[in-house]
Amino acid sequence: MRDSYGPAVLTAASLAAWREEVSAALYAVTRDFERKHGYGPGEKALHPPGADDRAAAERLAAESPGFADLAVYYGEIGSVNMSDVGNAYFLYSGARALDERVDLSGADAAVTAVLIGSDGGGVQYAVGADGSVWRSRSASVEAGFDRITDGLAEFLDLLRRSVHRFNESGQPGFV
Repeated sequence: MRDSYGPAVLTAASLAAWREEVSAALYAVTRDFERKHGYGPGEKALHPPGADDRAAAERLAAESPGFADLAVYYGEIGSVNMSDVGNAYFLYSGARALDERVDLSGADAAVTAVLIGSDGGGVQYAVGADGSVWRSRSASVEAGFDRITDGLAEFLDLLRRSVHRFNESGQPGFV
């Protein structure tokens, strides 16, 4: 998702590569999970987008230029379930995310954001109208949010690295 010399780029091709690498890494987690952890794994899957996810992608693209990467993402990937990676990570489908909104208090002003997922402890992830990704401070959105990446491509890279880290060491991820 990031070329060697430039900023993070989110395209259909980069998402296909991300999906392939993360799917393979999730398979590796599943293959050795019970031996490493003493109990069977939960669901781990990257689902393809449905027609409603693609329609949501188009609506998001029209809503704000900052949602362009989110629209590309939902045009290529539906929901993501990484139930046993770290504390678990779940990315919502485009259709669900379109209806899940939250106000973020940024440095200058509040911006409307799209809730895109959560972890197993209820921490929420949101994409701001400028394309940045935010994480709630607790399981309650009322506790506020902190900016964690400048864009969705960086966030997806953190998730990718989290799957690899968990598979290699059993340590939780980076998000």
